[in-house]
Amino acid sequence: MENKWSRYYSSDETVSNIDVGRTIYNVLCDSADKYPDRIAIEHARRTFTYFELKQAVDNTAAALRSVGIKKGDVIALCINGTPATVLTLYAASALGAVVSMMSEDVTQEGFRSLCSSQKIKAAVLSPNLLNSVYSCLDRTEVRCVIVVKHTDYFTFNDRFKPLVRKLFPLDSLRIKASELPSDVSMFFWKDLLSEYADKRFTPEPEISPNATAVYMNGAAATGRVLSAALSSRALNEQASIDLFLFKTGDEKDRAIRVMSLIDRCYSCGTCFGIHSLIASGNTICLYVGDTSRFPVESFGFYKPDIVIGYPGLLVQMSESKIINIADISFLKKIISCGNIMNTAQCYDIRSFIDRSKCNAKLERFYGIDETGAAYIYNPVSLDNDRIFGIPLPGVMVKIMDPDSEVEMRPGEQGQICVCTPAAMSSYVDNETATGIVKKRFKDGRVWICTGDTGHEDDNGFIYFDGNTKRIIERNGTLIYPYIIEESIIGVNGVKEACVVSIDEDTSPYLAAVIVPEDDYLFDAARLEGLKSAIETECNLTLSPAMRPDEIEFRAYLPKENFGKNDHDAIRAQILSKRSGEDAEEDTDGLTDDML
Repeated sequence: MENKWSRYYSSDETVSNIDVGRTIYNVLCDSADKYPDRIAIEHARRTFTYFELKQAVDNTAAALRSVGIKKGDVIALCINGTPATVLTLYAASALGAVVSMMSEDVTQEGFRSLCSSQKIKAAVLSPNLLNSVYSCLDRTEVRCVIVVKHTDYFTFNDRFKPLVRKLFPLDSLRIKASELPSDVSMFFWKDLLSEYADKRFTPEPEISPNATAVYMNGAAATGRVLSAALSSRALNEQASIDLFLFKTGDEKDRAIRVMSLIDRCYSCGTCFGIHSLIASGNTICLYVGDTSRFPVESFGFYKPDIVIGYPGLLVQMSESKIINIADISFLKKIISCGNIMNTAQCYDIRSFIDRSKCNAKLERFYGIDETGAAYIYNPVSLDNDRIFGIPLPGVMVKIMDPDSEVEMRPGEQGQICVCTPAAMSSYVDNETATGIVKKRFKDGRVWICTGDTGHEDDNGFIYFDGNTKRIIERNGTLIYPYIIEESIIGVNGVKEACVVSIDEDTSPYLAAVIVPEDDYLFDAARLEGLKSAIETECNLTLSPAMRPDEIEFRAYLPKENFGKNDHDAIRAQILSKRSGEDAEEDTDGLTDDML
């Protein structure tokens, strides 16, 4: 494995000056000492130097301490893309607290479940989300909510931008403090921090780098969405691995400006979008807003050296008419992560690079929350869009049978297992699942069994063949069909449910195939009522991106040999039916014309 690294990476790509044996707050302090005048954060026209960021983090930590946050407490962070996201992450580390990274689209039931299982004491969230979840707070241990407005850090001039004006409805708080449970206190972010602007802050002493720093709530190596606990050491190790990511060839001791469009509730968003940049002394270009569409205006405003996003989002960038006629010579690198970029998407991005003449490089990474962020890399030098990639520096990847611990020969398919210093500590409150995914093999090393299947060729290149879990990317949002199926199965009258995605030109089309209870099958009126009940349940429990586009009833679902739903067969049936309907429509059209 060491020979494989030396074959593909130069020596300077594997050398790190990050002290991984410290908390992430300490690593921020190191960067502030080394680069005090560099810009750490750009938020439209508002900027923070590393010196100012360190001061703001201390201010935030003092404010959190004042509302009762202490070592070992858990804070839900449900706001994405504002300076408050960054400040909360490092302030919690300074106090020895844990940050639970949640999506702003989390449902009320999802929020309640996570708060209960993780014993969350405080929540930093937007007004829009508080409007949605306030009624469930009495069923949690949350005793403090801190409301962050999306527009808190925009300058006066920024507020007149159309993009910023669209955020104002999300900042409208429709409830009063008196409507919260009597033992829950509510604070507004700006008001709370202003009280502690000049207070002296002393970090919590003796915080171990091996203590949990964050919970990532999108971990799905088991096929179920679980919460992975990552320590400061794991985040620092990932940052150390990522160093060469932010080299463009023309640094000359300047900060590289990076615009990451990955939601911070996923490990690649937290690492590539925050900590790896801070640890390496580079600049975060923050974007607040809808990441289901590529933000053309913000991209043109920031003119970043590097843009990071999901494959589907990057394809949207390549198709933008505005970007295609603009001068984007500033762009040096396009990084795809969070999902696997297929060959068609690679072709679209490479064609875009050729048309734009920006000389940008396309680099592809893939990983899961359980592996820290990324473990596999497909560099430009390989010039091969079919392969999955090669292990990142310091990471080992093997194709194995995790039960027998037998490593597969070249060409043989097996499970992709990863040994990385950035691995999760465990799943939160689920020892059984942890034991399935995180195993110590006979070689003495701890491996993450990813649930992805693949094979290796004679040259050591890894190929992706499929997975035992199912994740769908839809307009830059990761969707877990398991969650949709659980919501549908909870509806009275549903026996089985299977959700599959159908690839379309714009975004995946979600189809929910339902097996109803037997007494519904031959009663059209009852089936129509069941469909309405399913739609109502999905509207109540799922974010808009996760709601099925189509609900179809079947007497049974095709199965694989071991009793699992045969998703490929179900998908093929739906495609066959749709193509038949299209053919009928075309025939009808021709007949009308002829008549």
